[in-house]
Amino acid sequence: MFIKRLFTLWFLLLSIVCGAFFFLANAPIQYAEKTNVSMPQPSNDELLRYIQQYQFLISEISYTLRKESYSFLLDYGILPNGKIELLVSLPDKVDHKTKQHIEETMLDVIKANELNPISFQITLKQLYEPAEAISTRLSYNDVMANLFEVMFAENFGTFSIDHSMTSEEIQVRINLTQEKNHKAKKKAQQLAEDTIKQYQFDVETFSIDVQNTMKTLD
Repeated sequence: MFIKRLFTLWFLLLSIVCGAFFFLANAPIQYAEKTNVSMPQPSNDELLRYIQQYQFLISEISYTLRKESYSFLLDYGILPNGKIELLVSLPDKVDHKTKQHIEETMLDVIKANELNPISFQITLKQLYEPAEAISTRLSYNDVMANLFEVMFAENFGTFSIDHSMTSEEIQVRINLTQEKNHKAKKKAQQLAEDTIKQYQFDVETFSIDVQNTMKTLD
């Protein structure tokens, strides 16, 4: 009888210890998902790993939405609770039914890639409306599109804009045609900085390189 009671007590203690270990092991994730407590700010190296992990998914979502003939820009970032934000910029006149179908299509792609939809947050916004700067961005397609429109309105003629992220900074590359002088390059630099600020991002984290090496066709 004593041995049986001792064994029962040992089993209960073991269950409690194992249960407590499981709870503690999962507590940070559960706590982050159920509260607004911020997780540590990811380093640039960590951001690059996120990009490598999710770039295929982003490409597949973009491809699927384009097949549906939607006009959109897709960006993504990391929210303070660790979820991945999928930020979709849409034209002004998009009805509720269309928005709902876009969300459902994106969720279908996420599930098809055997990922948990709970790990993602889909945010829809107007194309040239700055999103609330909550997530740590992994792309800035909406910002670059806005900058393109601003420069086009300023009669820069032919030019190109692209951006990428390194372990040290966010690089923005603007290339003007060869006849553009220093004044035009300086103006393009200022427009880029103003657009970044409009979206509530820190200009200091961006490296803006303006060149004038594009050749125009005669």
